[in-house]
Amino acid sequence: MGRVVSKIIAHIAIAAALGVGACAELPQDEAQLQSATKVAYQVASPISDGFGAPPPAGFVGFCMRSPEACTNRNTAVATKVVVDDRTAAMLVAVNDRVNGSITYESDLTHYGAPNRWTLNPEGGYGDCKDYALAKREALRQAGLPDQALRIAIVRTPRDELHAVLTVDTDKGVLVLDSLTPKIRPWTETSYLWLERQSAENPLRWVSLATNKDTDVGAILAGRRETN
Repeated sequence: MGRVVSKIIAHIAIAAALGVGACAELPQDEAQLQSATKVAYQVASPISDGFGAPPPAGFVGFCMRSPEACTNRNTAVATKVVVDDRTAAMLVAVNDRVNGSITYESDLTHYGAPNRWTLNPEGGYGDCKDYALAKREALRQAGLPDQALRIAIVRTPRDELHAVLTVDTDKGVLVLDSLTPKIRPWTETSYLWLERQSAENPLRWVSLATNKDTDVGAILAGRRETN
């Protein structure tokens, strides 16, 4: 455990410069969608990791408080989820349950400060980061490999930063999102993909921008908290 905490502390200086507090709010039309949605895993595809990227500052703080949630438990297991009807049903159930159990509220409103990553948000109020953490932990507890459960930071079409949970599967990368009950391949979202956790070490993050001309660092540093 001491080694984990030491690694966390080593990242703080870099991560603090970014201060990513990602979140987009659920549009009302999406909130009305029924959650009986099947996983579109037949058309998923992989996503390539880029270079190393500093973790969001709020995430570093979370790992300081909950280091066990930032450590892969069994590095010998498979790094991808084999998707069948049973696994697909599990993903849908977890996505629906977490989306229904947390009421959206920005960190600024709830805590009076941005960038608060929380696994069990106070009073059931939280933002996209809290949804993603809860889904990752629920799927870990259900037996899915830690290495396949990776939180990602994206930019929405409304130019907001947002956090989602990605699941690496044998059919490609699927997205569990607080903005929709649909579990989609990452290529079927309208997001610009910026960075996500490394499979080898959830404390480390890697860049994901598919456009080589995109300045990911500028995007992350310039938007500290969106709602």
